[in-house]
Amino acid sequence: ADDAATGIAVLRPQETLAPLSIAHFSADAPRLQSEVAVAGYSYDGVLSAPSMTFGTLADVRGLQGEAGVYRLAMTTLPGDAGGPVFDATGSVMGMLLPKPGGARALPDVIRRVLAGAGVSIKAAAETAVSEPEDITQTAVGMTVLVSCWD
Repeated sequence: ADDAATGIAVLRPQETLAPLSIAHFSADAPRLQSEVAVAGYSYDGVLSAPSMTFGTLADVRGLQGEAGVYRLAMTTLPGDAGGPVFDATGSVMGMLLPKPGGARALPDVIRRVLAGAGVSIKAAAETAVSEPEDITQTAVGMTVLVSCWD
């Protein structure tokens, strides 16, 4: 499935995969200034695993007050686009999109696109804060590098 409006694509592998971990989506509203992390391939696949970037949730609205955009206080690189954004419990709270200004896709948008593609999601049950090392382990187990070319 491909949702051009959000920049989200859902890919189906040709062979069955067995990921080390799966995404659990946050059901709670995020808190301002809470810790967040992004897993991505910052260096375009030079490293064999995703890089983690840690920061905070600066706001739950865009610079123009638009809903559906989280602003993160962190520095990400273009290769991080498409990577999951984790809250402090290790639950996915969104996805970093490759749009000007670094827009983020929130769980409701991701849920809608996944449902349209016939993919079911699992809600997070964890509410305790996770250590950065645990979030990193989860991220490494579910984040893969996807390259597109003609």
